[in-house]
Amino acid sequence: MEEYLSSSEAFAKALKGFQTSPSEKIILAKEAWQRSDVVLPHKQEFLLEWLCNTLTKASTPSRNAKDDSLNTLLDQGHWDLLRDMLNGIALSRKKHNKYGRINARHHDGIAGSANSITDNQAPGVLLRVPVIPMFTALVQRIAPVPLSTQQSVSIPKQEKRSKEASAHAPSMDSVIGTPSESVLGSASASFELLSSPLMSEWFQPTLEQYTPLVQAILEALVEITQESSNVNNKKQLIVMTLAHVVLDRFKHLVVIQPNQKKVFALVAGKMFEGLIRARVAIRRLPGPSTAECQEAIGAILRTGLFHQEHLQEYTAGYVAGDEKSIQSYQKQLFEQIATLIKSEHATTVLDVLPVLLRYFVEESRRKQRGLANSGFDRGVDNARETEFSFFKIIYVLARKQLPHLTEDPSQSSIEELANIMEAHNNLLATILELNMYQPSNDETADQFVFMSTSFGSIYSCLTTAKTLRNGRLQSISLIGIVVLAQLDDRLLKPHLDSLWPVLFNPMEGANDAALELAETLLEIYGKTSDLKIFLDSLFSSLRGYLTRPEELEASPLFSKDFLDLVPANIRNYLPLPQAPMILDIFVTELMALDTSMEIETVEPIQESGHKKKRKLNSGKSKEHMDGTSKIPSAEPITAIFIQFLKGLRVTANQEKQLNKEFKNVYEHFLGSTFGKLASKGLEISESYQARRLTPALKLHYALCKISTQYWENGINIDLMNIIVKALKGTSGWSDATVLTLNRVVLQHVHLTLYSAKDMDEGLVQSCREFVRFTMESSQLERLLDDDSLVLEPWDGRLESASGNSFLVASWQIQVNDWLDIVCRFGTTQHMELIAQVIVKQFSTPYGDCLISKGSLTIHLLNQILLRSADFYEVPNFRPVFAQTVLRRLADSIAALSQTSSEKELASMVSSFTETADSCGDSANKVTSLDALKKLTEIMREREKTEKRKSKSNTEAKEKHGAQLLSLLSIMHLLPLEYFEKYERNIILATMAVLEHFIQKHLDADATGVKCLLLGRRVANAIMTWRSDAGILTHRPEILLPLLEYPVWNCFSSYGSEDKDGVGHAIMDTTCSMIDNAIRYYMAQMHDAIQFESAYTHLSVLLGKAQEWALDDLPNSRATYDRQLTVSGIRVTILSRACQSIVHCLEMHHHQKKSKSKSKASLSNTAASDMDSKQASVKEKIEALFEAVQANVAVRIGKVVSLTKLSPKTSKDKSKELLVKEALESMDQLELYRTIVNYRQLGGEANKSKSLNLVPDLFHLAKALVQESVEYIQESQHVDSRKFSSISLIHMAAILTGYSCQYLPQSKSWKSAGSEATLKELLVLLFAISGQNLQEKDIALLKDAYLSMIGFLSEDLFEYVLQWLLEEAYTSTEQIVGGLVFVRYLEATFLGAHHTHKRRVRRQISRLLTKLTQILQSTQSVQLVVGVLDIMAGVCSEPSFELRSWEIGLVLEGIISLMSPTTPILLHGSKSASDPAISCALTNQDTSRIFTALYHVLINVARFRQEELTTLIPVFTTILQGIFHGFKSLHGSIAKRQQGVESLIKSPFMLLSAGSLHPEIAQTAESSSSKRSTNSTKESSALSNSPIGDPLPVECAENFARLLTALGSKGVNPSGSYGGNNSNAIDVPISSSETTSTSGGSFAIATDASKAFGKHAPYILMEYFTIQGSVIASISQQSLRNALLPGLYALLNLCSDWEREMMMVGLDNTGKTLLKGLYADYLKYHKYTGR
Repeated sequence: MEEYLSSSEAFAKALKGFQTSPSEKIILAKEAWQRSDVVLPHKQEFLLEWLCNTLTKASTPSRNAKDDSLNTLLDQGHWDLLRDMLNGIALSRKKHNKYGRINARHHDGIAGSANSITDNQAPGVLLRVPVIPMFTALVQRIAPVPLSTQQSVSIPKQEKRSKEASAHAPSMDSVIGTPSESVLGSASASFELLSSPLMSEWFQPTLEQYTPLVQAILEALVEITQESSNVNNKKQLIVMTLAHVVLDRFKHLVVIQPNQKKVFALVAGKMFEGLIRARVAIRRLPGPSTAECQEAIGAILRTGLFHQEHLQEYTAGYVAGDEKSIQSYQKQLFEQIATLIKSEHATTVLDVLPVLLRYFVEESRRKQRGLANSGFDRGVDNARETEFSFFKIIYVLARKQLPHLTEDPSQSSIEELANIMEAHNNLLATILELNMYQPSNDETADQFVFMSTSFGSIYSCLTTAKTLRNGRLQSISLIGIVVLAQLDDRLLKPHLDSLWPVLFNPMEGANDAALELAETLLEIYGKTSDLKIFLDSLFSSLRGYLTRPEELEASPLFSKDFLDLVPANIRNYLPLPQAPMILDIFVTELMALDTSMEIETVEPIQESGHKKKRKLNSGKSKEHMDGTSKIPSAEPITAIFIQFLKGLRVTANQEKQLNKEFKNVYEHFLGSTFGKLASKGLEISESYQARRLTPALKLHYALCKISTQYWENGINIDLMNIIVKALKGTSGWSDATVLTLNRVVLQHVHLTLYSAKDMDEGLVQSCREFVRFTMESSQLERLLDDDSLVLEPWDGRLESASGNSFLVASWQIQVNDWLDIVCRFGTTQHMELIAQVIVKQFSTPYGDCLISKGSLTIHLLNQILLRSADFYEVPNFRPVFAQTVLRRLADSIAALSQTSSEKELASMVSSFTETADSCGDSANKVTSLDALKKLTEIMREREKTEKRKSKSNTEAKEKHGAQLLSLLSIMHLLPLEYFEKYERNIILATMAVLEHFIQKHLDADATGVKCLLLGRRVANAIMTWRSDAGILTHRPEILLPLLEYPVWNCFSSYGSEDKDGVGHAIMDTTCSMIDNAIRYYMAQMHDAIQFESAYTHLSVLLGKAQEWALDDLPNSRATYDRQLTVSGIRVTILSRACQSIVHCLEMHHHQKKSKSKSKASLSNTAASDMDSKQASVKEKIEALFEAVQANVAVRIGKVVSLTKLSPKTSKDKSKELLVKEALESMDQLELYRTIVNYRQLGGEANKSKSLNLVPDLFHLAKALVQESVEYIQESQHVDSRKFSSISLIHMAAILTGYSCQYLPQSKSWKSAGSEATLKELLVLLFAISGQNLQEKDIALLKDAYLSMIGFLSEDLFEYVLQWLLEEAYTSTEQIVGGLVFVRYLEATFLGAHHTHKRRVRRQISRLLTKLTQILQSTQSVQLVVGVLDIMAGVCSEPSFELRSWEIGLVLEGIISLMSPTTPILLHGSKSASDPAISCALTNQDTSRIFTALYHVLINVARFRQEELTTLIPVFTTILQGIFHGFKSLHGSIAKRQQGVESLIKSPFMLLSAGSLHPEIAQTAESSSSKRSTNSTKESSALSNSPIGDPLPVECAENFARLLTALGSKGVNPSGSYGGNNSNAIDVPISSSETTSTSGGSFAIATDASKAFGKHAPYILMEYFTIQGSVIASISQQSLRNALLPGLYALLNLCSDWEREMMMVGLDNTGKTLLKGLYADYLKYHKYTGR
């Protein structure tokens, strides 16, 4: 190979000659391309040209049988080399300065400005060989069979030659293969690179060249989706990716093609079949490219077939039913559709017809909108006629293909009929969606006649479906009727009566369509207030089914989905005056049931005021039929009647009118039905109950809910007694009857309770009997015997509530619906039964159970019950339920007991829970104290013996643990008000006992740990409620274990890892309990009665805390890696205890130092004893803090010593030791703040004692920050160091915060050089602030910095200001460092103490100068926002008496943002994750910048008007530029490039361009100077570029407020406001946090409106100029409306002279806009005094 690479001549001969084989050639080409030492003239161009020639020749093999060009085409090496070469060319162009350069504005520090800014030609190649054929040939190998079935489609020449060559080569079949995945992948990547904008100058194929490739791609897409295809999923994904690139590129070629007729002939002719088949085929392929390919195919069809200028020609000359009569060339499309419908691809073309209709209509509407925007006549009527004519053409085309069915049709003909009818439905649905149909009262109108014909066709299909018993055909027909009914209900109404049989009994597969039709009918007749017609027709057809109601069970008319819609329809549409007419229909139908009459017609109700007459015309009496099977059923009628009643909303007066109808219902139907229960011949057959009795009870229940007058005149107490006795005395009643009667009985009791004036004993006794009857008949006691019944599903229908579902329905009626009545009149046993079921359910583990949607279970009903407020207000039930819960807790304790002592304790707990209701508080307290005493003995025995777990059965422990967890969940759910005072003490005692049993007998798994957490939370809630520990205060041995973290949890993998955070929740709860206990006992130390008990408990608590503090506890990183260890837990609890003690001491320190009244009443001995105990407590507290401080000092000293290791120790080892020891001391370090707070209570001496450790903390902070940078960088690549790096940053932040806060207060501050130490401190603060900190670390550093500058003298504070201003400018080149400096600048200048404001004022000019420089050079959006926030705060601060030139500095910084290159500069900001990636400037960024800018300008306009007077021209220029931020580009594609150029040139492109890409900006900018060359190429690049949206409405509203402020008088603050900004350095910096007007008083300054009035016309003229632009304007209506108040305010400032000046300076469009705005201003805004 080397001899060929030695010279260019040898190399060229080797590649192009025959002495080397193809495999040697490709190896040689790769060597030459990859090796940089091989120098050849024009190596890149030569290699690429040779490679393209080789692959192109391989795509057209010769007739020579020995030709192996096909192997070359499928060779991976050739395609890999092509991909690598194109990738290298693209990268070289991307790195070229033409695409990466940035215009320097004000400085030399911008990335890329160091290079010479030239416009040289980027490196590239000229493709002289057409490369499309080689891609086409490769794709054809995936689908070798041509797709088109048309004879007119010609075969490409290369395909003919390929076939001829294969004919002359007999062995070719063994050679032909398909490309591999790797070959396809390389080819796809190569084509994507060729199609990228970077290669657009050299790769510009024409539409003709692209067509074979697109056809091959479409063929391949169809082939790979066939069942017989062997293409795997990976290869399918590659083909889809390539298809997306090819189709998307072809779509753009179709768009820019000027010859529309040529495009139409191509898309409607050669490619139509391929496009629609591929469109359907790729639906079966997964992946993200599927939707993209679908969109590209749709765009090709839309753009290629329907051009806006030729839409009228599609229907020109069309004669109804004859598409050949069309005179234009567009008839080719209809001929193609007609041909394909007859072919085997009929389903595919029928699927695309609605899409084509949608595309046609959308293009027509778009054309109309364009005409309207241009001021021309839209021609709506003609356009609508054209749209509907196009619909008729394709609809008739499909209808012509309907098959003629014989008497015995084949299945294929039936399927063909169904497919065509389904396409008709889709077309009609598109008509409905696009609102194409125009209803007319003229029944001879063309559209109505056509739709009537369509309805007849669909109705005929419905009849055919009934004949053939075909459910799919019936479903399609019903859906078509639904669509036509929604288009025009007149089409449906003549056929209403004939549709009911289908809805009563639809075929299998047509239920959903029948339900949709029923819903549509209800909505149509409801909206038109024709519900009477609807019901008359329904009941007329229903009468024949009443004697066989079983046929209606599957009817959608009586399904829950349909019946639930009736009430809403009645509420929304039914006029209340029509309600009596509707009621009359129901009454008539129910009367006909009892009179056994056939009803043909019903006379309407007479006018109000006249007596109504009801006459049954043509009624013929029927002979009485034997047997109950012929009894007409009332269920269908009452089902609709009940839903009708639910929808009624009647007033009191209307109720009186309706009660007459209700009375008729009772007299003629309900009364006779209920009366039969009291007769001797009681009818209890199942048929009679289902058809008469149960519907009557349901209807009675519904009527009672809507009308109390009906109830008063209906069933009385005696009749109810008779009905109840009838059911008691006989058997055979169905479950539905029993449930319905129970509901009616409980409702009757409820109404009796709230309507009776006096409940005498007899009435009360009757109510009790009724409730007992319902409870006995409900059989709820079965739920205690079988736990699985609580999971029994029920669908909510009383008719289906049989078997176990009967219990679910009974539970809903008795408990969820009428628990209040059951508890009022039921027995104690009834309430205990309900409470036991509820508690037992939650104490029984059921695991995961799947319940169907819409089903109800007792488990679900109880969850709903416990979440409702009514449950907790039910009378008489609270004590029963509370006692039941406590009893079950006692049972759990007994179940866990093993030793005799534990069993005795369990017996004691059971005794005081059993007697909780009968004994008083004192008796229970004695019993509880005895139990706690016994518990103390057991705990002492436990400490003496070995701490080992009981050897109980694992399954038993899991069962008892799950039961206990559920019970404690109920306890945690119940509010504390639910329990009495003595019950809370019982609960505290029970929780203390459970604490012991849980730790001893349960494992520290998920169940055990959660039980412990819930127990402590319940105890903590009661302690917080009582403000003490209740009964637990009597024995410190019981309370102390509750205030410790359970070590039992730390010795299990679940407890120590704490993956779900339960362990930390226990720690938080324990700390809260410690807070409550310490706060209570510290307060009781000053009480004359309770101080001895408080002293005892405090002594125990402080002794235990001191014991922990004296231990040498190597702490773990519990805060971040969530590992729970004994040492870490003890440090956390100790820290919380110390904080609580300090808080109590601070409260006592602020109180008046006088003896309490209770102490004054003591004897001298008792008072002396109290003083001595208080002194003893103080000594114990002091000893505790001494021990804590000593422990912290030792730990910190050990870590500090590691920073001073000898040089012999290796650097890596010392770093590891330092990190390890520092992290292990982190939690103890957090105790230091508590120590300092405690020492501050004891005066300066104690305070200085605690600050002696500060120098060591400062030294450690410096060392830790210096050593941690490399460690943090290494941890990014090692997962095991992730938590260590986070913890290390956290500790460094704590040390730095402590150093800033306490170092200026220590003695070492003055001994060392103050300025030098201060500088070191600032450098350290800024170094740690630049790290990735947590929110709490940022807050800590913020407070520490503000505290530090508050302690500084004026000279040192001025030193801080000077240091910040010197470092700020040079540090903003790095984004993170710049953000830190800006944040601390804001905190220093805006959060300074009032004593430092004078020094701040001296540096304002320097500050504003530096801020302006930052704005001119920054590449960060956050820095821009931060700087503007500082400017806004400075302008609003009253103590800063700014001068005019300083306001000019502010405006100069804003002017720098108006440069056209500002968005490009901001694109130079780098991503934090990858510095090579630029962050895109989003619309959200521009909104943030505008908001910050608005705050600056509004503060200047309001508070600095006097200084602004000389700068109004500059201010006006800024306001003019802001208007451009609300512009939007117009939709014309031809003007897109021109619009981008307009945005580039306009001021404040930063606000108007949004996410405009910098490469696009550069391209557009260069095109303005060299428009004569490469315009087409740049236009194609711009067509793919994103253009930002205008600023949102909120920004427009703010801008209007700013314009309004120009005409108002300025405000001069006369007091201090906006002083200390506590949020100064919060992250992220937000302009919303700038407090510019908080507090203070104000004085009205000189009115500057006259000065602004001279410039207001120029601002308005800029707005009118923008609005008159044909390229980009403020086109969104919401933005224009938001800007109107500001424009009106500007007109307020203009006099007649200014308005005349504007009329002279504006063009005709501007003058028109000004006139319209001024007319609206006079009409809607200007105050005229009238």
